[in-house]
Amino acid sequence: MHLPRVQRLPCDHPGLEFGDEPAKLPSMRQCIAIFLLLLLMRGGGMVQAQPASGGVAVVRHQGRDFVKLATWAYANGYQVGWVKKDEWLGLRKDENQVTFRVDSREARVNGLQVWLLFPLTLIKGCAMISVIDTENTLQPFLKKPLKQPAKVTTICLDPGHGGKDPGHRSLGYNEKALTLLLALELGKQLRQAGYAVTFTRRTDAFVDLPDRPRMARKQGADLLISLHFNATESSRSLAQGCEVYCMTPAGAPSTNAQGEGADTGGYPGNRQNSVNLRTAYEMQKSLVRSLGVADRGLRRARFAVLRDATMPAVLIEAGFLSHPAEGRKILSASYRQKIAGGIVRAVRELGKS
Repeated sequence: MHLPRVQRLPCDHPGLEFGDEPAKLPSMRQCIAIFLLLLLMRGGGMVQAQPASGGVAVVRHQGRDFVKLATWAYANGYQVGWVKKDEWLGLRKDENQVTFRVDSREARVNGLQVWLLFPLTLIKGCAMISVIDTENTLQPFLKKPLKQPAKVTTICLDPGHGGKDPGHRSLGYNEKALTLLLALELGKQLRQAGYAVTFTRRTDAFVDLPDRPRMARKQGADLLISLHFNATESSRSLAQGCEVYCMTPAGAPSTNAQGEGADTGGYPGNRQNSVNLRTAYEMQKSLVRSLGVADRGLRRARFAVLRDATMPAVLIEAGFLSHPAEGRKILSASYRQKIAGGIVRAVRELGKS
């Protein structure tokens, strides 16, 4: 993704644009001093800033910890500025490029949609990002070297639903049947690629949600992939594309939770937060590119299969059964082969150092 030259940020280094040399940026001490002075001058909505690790000041706002995006970016060696004034912000370093929509959780990491845990917010004219997002959304992507997953040799496939739980129904088919067909195809392709494969079910059987991650653990899986298809009752002709979920970090709401769950503590699935994020990112990227479908983004959830997993785990919504065109594609064996191929490519990418 190419980012255009940008306009300067409010409260930041005058005239800063992508392409400026790092030597032109103010020192960390100057950034913090200016930031604290602005806080004292403005007063109101924000409480006194406290120093965070690395010298970046943390601001408490409406019960949450935030840092100024530009200050965080300078401290980590990134260039930052407006891509579209008051609407989109950009951040760049080396090959990594991130854009943020103001007052939204929408972000793009190297062109792929990634949903933030809390909205990027303009507070008193300054662009602020939550501390939990710097730690759990930005750092796992931008920190060098990237944290690599442990070597993946055994993969547990979890076809969603089954037995008395049919899942979505569309075009005369139940989701449970299609997820099983996808899992069997994916298992075949993974074995051909040299991986050992296990399943939470290989027939039309009902498996309790808490049993699925337990089965993966007993089977010695290094990675758990839960397979699903989406559906909607409204906007059936509009909702399409794929999305991949990983476990929500402690203290944050899930992507679709409308703010609920922000006070939730940790679960076993949080032990692998960074690796879960990287795994979901590679899955989403590979599926979007392989299938040419709408990018609905990397998302967070506390689904039982993710919450209780002790190994890296993702849940894939590989398309919308309810969409007139995409739903018919999903019924096709050749299209399910393409979905499986995209997942295999992502697994291989995870194994690269």
